[in-house]
Amino acid sequence: MSRGRILIADDEPTFLTSTAELLRREGFTVDTTEDAESALTAITQASYDLLITDLEMPGNADLDLVQQVASISGGLPIIIITGFPSVRSAVASIELPVAAYLVKPVHFPELLKRVSSAVARFRSYQAMQMAESRLREYKSQFEGQLPVATESRAGGVDTFLALTLRNVMGSLTDLEQLGRALAGQSMPQAHACQFINCPRVSQLQQAVE
Repeated sequence: MSRGRILIADDEPTFLTSTAELLRREGFTVDTTEDAESALTAITQASYDLLITDLEMPGNADLDLVQQVASISGGLPIIIITGFPSVRSAVASIELPVAAYLVKPVHFPELLKRVSSAVARFRSYQAMQMAESRLREYKSQFEGQLPVATESRAGGVDTFLALTLRNVMGSLTDLEQLGRALAGQSMPQAHACQFINCPRVSQLQQAVE
């Protein structure tokens, strides 16, 4: 499984090709583009864990690409790599979601360390957002089911217990995903036991009762 999906935007073919290949060998899925316009299109059409971008690239004057990505991507981390560093661009990067500001030629082990860290932090952030969203959904569901469970001790209680068990399993899945994100591991697909027809549901229901 992929360690994360990365987009590299750079108009220098040698750097673009070699860096993408090295990161693929490390287990990442990597897409490439040579200008800011194509990078923005890619980000709006797919889900990425990291953007690596050059500063001196068509469409990225005055950090335009970085600023636009910051406004549309929900906190997507960005690593800036440039052959023309300046105090102005470095200071401007501080106010943006820039995970690292590196100068070419880049030592690959250093880049890999920054990439791994940025992807892990972003996945942790996404996992926490997912857990918070799920908790809000659970709260709404419980508020709707409590009156039903109170009024009807037959079907109402069974429905309430089923909802409770499903939500407990969903929360455990969220915790697993958060743990994997913190450890820099790939995110698993939703486990079958997250759903109410899990073979262990009867055992869990007996425990709850």
